[in-house]
Amino acid sequence: MSIGKIELVPPSLLRPTEEIVPTQVGEVIELILDRQAWTQPICVENNILAVLDGHHRLNAALQLGLARVPVRFFDYTTVQLASWRPEITPTRQDVLRRALNGLLYPPKTTRHSFKTFEIAVMNLRQLI
Repeated sequence: MSIGKIELVPPSLLRPTEEIVPTQVGEVIELILDRQAWTQPICVENNILAVLDGHHRLNAALQLGLARVPVRFFDYTTVQLASWRPEITPTRQDVLRRALNGLLYPPKTTRHSFKTFEIAVMNLRQLI
């Protein structure tokens, strides 16, 4: 696993930190099937594989039964963390703890900011 590099990983290994909105997952599935491609990797913390960005993409992959998904790994100390919800102030420790224990934040709680990377489009057949 290389930090910043995109690798193909079984989606079952990734640990969510937030709940999802089911209708949004349906929209993501539609987009993937319509394009027959995956256009944005799931961003994860590099040690415990906590999902930082891409919860709806992860759930779409699981529902589609994909064997692998594009994942970009990050050293969490290099990622900016904020909240979309003014009543919740997440910390890195709490995000990782939730990934480990399964007590997820509500949908769209954490806001992670990353360095800009190139987008890699992968044909859906590469992920099955």
